[in-house]
Amino acid sequence: MTRRFAARAGDSPPPVRPLISTTPWARLRARHASFPDAYCWYVLVCSLDLMLTNFAMNHAGAIEANGLAASAIELAGFHGLIALKLETMVVVISVCELVAIRRRATAVRLAEWAVAISAFPVVLTLVQLAAHAVRLHA
Repeated sequence: MTRRFAARAGDSPPPVRPLISTTPWARLRARHASFPDAYCWYVLVCSLDLMLTNFAMNHAGAIEANGLAASAIELAGFHGLIALKLETMVVVISVCELVAIRRRATAVRLAEWAVAISAFPVVLTLVQLAAHAVRLHA
Protein backbone atom coordinates (compact mmCIF):
# COMPACT_ATOMS: atom_id res chain seq x y z
CA MET A 1 0.00 0.00 0.00
CA THR A 2 1.09 3.48 -0.65
CA ARG A 3 1.53 5.96 2.12
CA ARG A 4 -1.32 7.96 0.65
CA PHE A 5 -3.93 5.34 1.57
CA ALA A 6 -2.40 3.74 4.65
CA ALA A 7 -2.09 6.12 7.57
CA ARG A 8 -0.40 4.95 10.75
CA ALA A 9 -1.19 6.15 14.24
CA GLY A 10 0.59 9.39 14.96
CA ASP A 11 0.93 10.39 11.31
CA SER A 12 -0.12 13.91 10.51
CA PRO A 13 -2.82 14.37 7.89
CA PRO A 14 -1.69 15.24 4.40
CA PRO A 15 -1.36 18.96 3.73
CA VAL A 16 -4.30 20.77 2.23
CA ARG A 17 -3.69 21.76 -1.37
CA PRO A 18 -4.05 25.48 -2.07
CA LEU A 19 -6.49 26.65 -4.69
CA ILE A 20 -4.99 26.38 -8.14
CA SER A 21 -7.44 28.70 -9.81
CA THR A 22 -7.90 32.27 -8.66
CA THR A 23 -11.12 32.90 -10.54
CA PRO A 24 -13.97 34.41 -8.50
CA TRP A 25 -16.00 31.19 -8.85
CA ALA A 26 -13.16 29.06 -7.47
CA ARG A 27 -12.69 31.42 -4.53
CA LEU A 28 -16.45 31.44 -3.96
CA ARG A 29 -16.62 27.65 -3.74
CA ALA A 30 -13.69 27.51 -1.34
CA ARG A 31 -15.16 29.60 1.47
CA HIS A 32 -18.11 29.88 3.80
CA ALA A 33 -21.03 32.28 3.44
CA SER A 34 -19.94 35.86 4.06
CA PHE A 35 -23.06 37.12 5.83
CA PRO A 36 -25.08 34.16 7.17
CA ASP A 37 -27.09 36.30 9.60
CA ALA A 38 -28.16 38.74 6.90
CA TYR A 39 -29.03 35.84 4.59
CA CYS A 40 -31.21 34.24 7.28
CA TRP A 41 -33.05 37.53 7.78
CA TYR A 42 -33.42 37.88 4.01
CA VAL A 43 -34.90 34.38 3.66
CA LEU A 44 -37.23 35.06 6.60
CA VAL A 45 -38.48 38.33 5.12
CA CYS A 46 -38.96 36.74 1.68
CA SER A 47 -40.89 33.86 3.27
CA LEU A 48 -43.09 36.29 5.19
CA ASP A 49 -43.75 38.13 1.94
CA LEU A 50 -44.91 34.89 0.31
CA MET A 51 -47.12 33.91 3.23
CA LEU A 52 -48.71 37.32 3.63
CA THR A 53 -49.28 37.66 -0.10
CA ASN A 54 -51.00 34.29 -0.19
CA PHE A 55 -53.14 35.18 2.84
CA ALA A 56 -54.07 38.61 1.51
CA MET A 57 -55.03 37.24 -1.91
CA ASN A 58 -57.05 34.31 -0.58
CA HIS A 59 -58.74 35.91 2.45
CA ALA A 60 -58.82 39.63 1.87
CA GLY A 61 -59.38 39.79 -1.88
CA ALA A 62 -56.09 41.55 -2.55
CA ILE A 63 -54.34 41.56 -5.92
CA GLU A 64 -50.62 41.40 -6.59
CA ALA A 65 -49.28 44.87 -7.37
CA ASN A 66 -45.91 43.70 -8.68
CA GLY A 67 -46.32 43.05 -12.41
CA LEU A 68 -43.66 40.36 -12.59
CA ALA A 69 -45.09 38.51 -9.58
CA ALA A 70 -48.62 38.88 -10.97
CA SER A 71 -47.44 37.30 -14.24
CA ALA A 72 -45.86 34.42 -12.33
CA ILE A 73 -49.11 33.87 -10.43
CA GLU A 74 -51.10 34.05 -13.65
CA LEU A 75 -48.86 31.52 -15.40
CA ALA A 76 -48.22 29.00 -12.63
CA GLY A 77 -50.32 29.99 -9.63
CA PHE A 78 -48.81 30.37 -6.20
CA HIS A 79 -46.10 27.84 -7.09
CA GLY A 80 -44.92 30.25 -9.78
CA LEU A 81 -44.63 33.00 -7.18
CA ILE A 82 -42.62 30.68 -4.93
CA ALA A 83 -40.29 29.84 -7.83
CA LEU A 84 -39.85 33.53 -8.67
CA LYS A 85 -39.07 34.40 -5.04
CA LEU A 86 -36.61 31.51 -4.79
CA GLU A 87 -34.85 32.65 -7.95
CA THR A 88 -34.55 36.20 -6.66
CA MET A 89 -33.15 34.93 -3.36
CA VAL A 90 -30.50 32.87 -5.16
CA VAL A 91 -29.53 35.83 -7.35
CA VAL A 92 -29.33 38.32 -4.47
CA ILE A 93 -27.27 36.02 -2.23
CA SER A 94 -24.98 35.08 -5.14
CA VAL A 95 -24.40 38.73 -6.01
CA CYS A 96 -23.63 39.52 -2.35
CA GLU A 97 -21.10 36.69 -2.25
CA LEU A 98 -19.45 37.73 -5.51
CA VAL A 99 -19.19 41.35 -4.39
CA ALA A 100 -17.79 40.23 -1.01
CA ILE A 101 -14.76 38.72 -2.75
CA ARG A 102 -13.50 42.16 -3.78
CA ARG A 103 -15.39 44.72 -1.67
CA ARG A 104 -16.62 43.39 1.64
CA ALA A 105 -18.00 46.71 2.90
CA THR A 106 -20.09 47.14 -0.24
CA ALA A 107 -21.37 43.58 0.06
CA VAL A 108 -22.41 44.18 3.68
CA ARG A 109 -24.44 47.21 2.63
CA LEU A 110 -25.91 45.27 -0.27
CA ALA A 111 -27.04 42.43 2.02
CA GLU A 112 -28.52 44.90 4.51
CA TRP A 113 -30.37 46.76 1.76
CA ALA A 114 -31.70 43.49 0.38
CA VAL A 115 -33.26 42.74 3.77
CA ALA A 116 -34.65 46.27 4.11
CA ILE A 117 -36.11 46.42 0.62
CA SER A 118 -37.66 42.98 0.98
CA ALA A 119 -39.16 43.96 4.33
CA PHE A 120 -41.03 46.88 2.76
CA PRO A 121 -43.76 44.76 1.07
CA VAL A 122 -44.16 42.75 4.28
CA VAL A 123 -44.83 45.88 6.33
CA LEU A 124 -47.10 47.30 3.64
CA THR A 125 -49.13 44.07 3.48
CA LEU A 126 -49.47 43.98 7.26
CA VAL A 127 -50.77 47.56 7.24
CA GLN A 128 -53.22 46.73 4.46
CA LEU A 129 -54.46 43.62 6.28
CA ALA A 130 -54.91 45.62 9.50
CA ALA A 131 -56.89 48.29 7.64
CA HIS A 132 -59.01 45.57 6.02
CA ALA A 133 -59.73 44.03 9.43
CA VAL A 134 -60.74 47.43 10.84
CA ARG A 135 -63.12 48.00 7.90
CA LEU A 136 -64.68 44.57 8.39
CA HIS A 137 -65.38 45.18 12.07
CA ALA A 138 -66.48 48.81 11.73
